[in-house]
Amino acid sequence: MLARLVLPGLIVVGFLIDDQTQPVSDDRAETLGLDTESSVSGSESLTSTWYCPTAHSRELEVVGVDARTELIVTNTAAEPTRVTIYLMSPTSARRLVHLEVPGLSSRSLEVSDHTADELVSALVEAPISGVAASRRIHSVFGSDVVSCSSVVAKAWYVTSGDTQADAMSQLVIYNPLPTDAVVDLSFASEAEAGSYTPPELVGLVVPATNTISVDLGAHVRRRDVLSATVKARLGSVVVDHIQTFDGSSGRVGFSAALATATTSQSWYHPAALLGEKEGVSVVVTNPTDLVADVEVTVVSAEGKVGSMITSVGPYDVTEVQVLPKEDEKLVANRLFTSYESFGVIVETSDGVPIVSGLQITSGPKGSPGKESPKQELLRVNDEGEAAPLPVGRESGLSLTAGAPSGARDWLLVLPDVPGEILVAIENTGSSSVTASVIRYGKRQRYEVKLAAFATKHLPMASGSTIEVNSDSEVVVSAIHQEPKGAGLSSISAIKFVRDSE
Repeated sequence: MLARLVLPGLIVVGFLIDDQTQPVSDDRAETLGLDTESSVSGSESLTSTWYCPTAHSRELEVVGVDARTELIVTNTAAEPTRVTIYLMSPTSARRLVHLEVPGLSSRSLEVSDHTADELVSALVEAPISGVAASRRIHSVFGSDVVSCSSVVAKAWYVTSGDTQADAMSQLVIYNPLPTDAVVDLSFASEAEAGSYTPPELVGLVVPATNTISVDLGAHVRRRDVLSATVKARLGSVVVDHIQTFDGSSGRVGFSAALATATTSQSWYHPAALLGEKEGVSVVVTNPTDLVADVEVTVVSAEGKVGSMITSVGPYDVTEVQVLPKEDEKLVANRLFTSYESFGVIVETSDGVPIVSGLQITSGPKGSPGKESPKQELLRVNDEGEAAPLPVGRESGLSLTAGAPSGARDWLLVLPDVPGEILVAIENTGSSSVTASVIRYGKRQRYEVKLAAFATKHLPMASGSTIEVNSDSEVVVSAIHQEPKGAGLSSISAIKFVRDSE
C-alpha cells in the first residue's frame, strides 16, 4: 500500500502494460447533498416518482444476465392510491400498467407477465406522496432485493465489481429523461494505481427514456476488486450493478444493487454475517485527487469493538477483509473479529469524501486460481449452461453501498421469502438512542435501545412492511439467506423526508 502511494512512477508503468486503457483526468469529486439519496417523499410533495433501471433482463449470447423481477410498491399513506408503471425497453414501445395499492400496504407486480423484451426499465409514478418502489430480482444463481431510485444524478459509483473468469459484472444505465444523456465510464482496480477507462466507454449515448447495458468484463482485465464510476457530461441517469458468480470455480451468487450517487466522509453498514460459510469484506473507493486515510470499525450491541486504518490513493480502490479472530495474523488490510453478526462503520480522518461498499458471500469460497474441491464446482454442459445447484446447498452474494448518514425515520420493505429476516439498526451517534419498530397491519411496536455507535440485529417475519422511528439518527437495513438454497440479500431501508426537513 505504501509503495502505491509514494511511487507515482508506477502509475505510468501500469498504463503502459495495458494498451487497451488510457489515463483519465478528472476534477476533484465533491461531497453531494441529500438530494442524491433516495427517500420517501413527505406530505409537502404532491406526487411520488421512482426509477428502476433493471426491471427485466434476458440472457443474451453477447451480454446480459437472466433476471426476472418482481416490482414491489409500498404506500405509506393511509388512503389507497393507483400507481402508474411505465415499462421501457430499447426494442419495443413502452408499456403502461396500473397497480392499486391500499393504504399502509405493499403490492407486487411480476414484470415478466407484461413484457418479454431483452432489457426493461421501469418508471413508477403515484399521484400522492409517501409511495416507495423496490424490486426482488431472481436469477438461476440466486435472488436479491434492491430499492429503485427516487433521484437521477450526474455521477454514480459502484464499489464491488469482479471480472474474473467465473464472474459476470454488468452495468444497467437508465435515462428516464426526455433528452439524450452522454456518459463516461472510468474504473479502478486493486492491481493498478489510479483510474483508467477504455476509449470505447467515453461519450456513450444513453437515448432519451431508454436503457443501455455495459458488460464490464468485455472492457477491462480480469480483476478480483473493481470499482466503476459513471459520469454524465450531458443529462442525468440512474445506474444498477448486476454481479454473478457462476459456480465454475466454486463460488455461486447473484447480486443486483443500485449504485450510489453520493460521496461522504462516513458510511454505515448495519448488517454483516461472518462464519464458516460466510465471508465479509469492505471495499472503499476514493473518487478524489487526494489520498484518503480511512478507518474501518466493527460495531456490536456494545458499540465499537475493533478497527483498522488504511489509505486509499487518488481515484483508487482498496479492499479490507473482515476475518474470524482465530485467523488473526499481521497482514495488511485485514480486520479480525470474534463476532458472527455485527455492523461496520467506515470513516475518513482527513475529510476526504469516499464511497464504501460491503460484500458478503455465503457457501463455497473458491475463485479462479483458488478453486473449491471438485465436488463443489458447477460444471457447464454441452450447451454452455451451468449445472443446477445441488439440492439444499446454501450460497449467495450480497453487495451494498450502505448509508452515508443516519435519519430518524426509515421505511423497510421485507419481501415474502422463506425463513426469518435479520433486521439491523445501527446508532450513528455518540449518545444512546431509543428506536421504535412498527409493522404495518399489525398492532405491534418494539422498542430497541442502542448504545453509542452500537448495532442490534432483530429476527423478523418476512412479508412485512416496517417503519423505524428513533429519537436521534440511526441507519436501518436487513439481511436474509435463502434456507437450503441460493440467495443472499442485503435489504436497504429508505429514509423518510419529513415536512420539517
